Amino acid sequence: MNFYYHPNPEENNTLSQEESAHLIKVFRAKSGDEIAIMDGLGKSYLAKIMDPNPRKCTFEIIETKTADPKNYGVHIAIAPTKNIDRLEWFVEKSCEMGVNEISLIQTQRSERKKVKLDRLEKKAISAMKQSKNLWKCKINELIKIDHFIENHKNIENKFVAYVETGSEDLLQKKIKPNSNALILIGPEGDFTPAEVDHLKSSNFELVSLGDHVLRTETAGIAAVHTINLVNQGL
Repeated sequence: MNFYYHPNPEENNTLSQEESAHLIKVFRAKSGDEIAIMDGLGKSYLAKIMDPNPRKCTFEIIETKTADPKNYGVHIAIAPTKNIDRLEWFVEKSCEMGVNEISLIQTQRSERKKVKLDRLEKKAISAMKQSKNLWKCKINELIKIDHFIENHKNIENKFVAYVETGSEDLLQKKIKPNSNALILIGPEGDFTPAEVDHLKSSNFELVSLGDHVLRTETAGIAAVHTINLVNQGL
């Protein structure tokens, strides 16, 4: 059964116009048909269609289930790529893999200074439904790296993917299972030495993602995958 997204189905029993059109026009659902709904906050709902209106389909909740959250969290802070398609690909795939939060950071060498979050939100919702992950990823507005560092100065388990000496530990050796982890991914030109100094002085640990030089969006996916594997005991 396909999932449909509704942020608050217990208080509003009408699907969005986009979800309604997909359900009624594409799948030709009828009154009385059962559908699955997710709210992105860990709940899923079995519902019955009451009015199959392709602009505002209404439903009645039959059953509610609540999923337990993971015992660890993954927060990726990443410099937006010049090609927006590559950033959207990263958001889609990392959300499929269960990333909890994505922050967009503006660095000295960033190639993109503005990002529209609406398209990224749609990618996150689509990935959540496709992967049947009941938790929607939080996507934060673009922020300058200095401000981001200041906002996260008091948290633990924070890393930056940056090979300075060639002797940095692999990320998987530094991750603590069953805990939250934050990792920064720089732009194609990487972080500047001044930015790296600021990160280190703010207790970010330098880590390696492997022997090869990765594109920004690939590095982000590698980080999410590595953290997941560690927490799954693999």
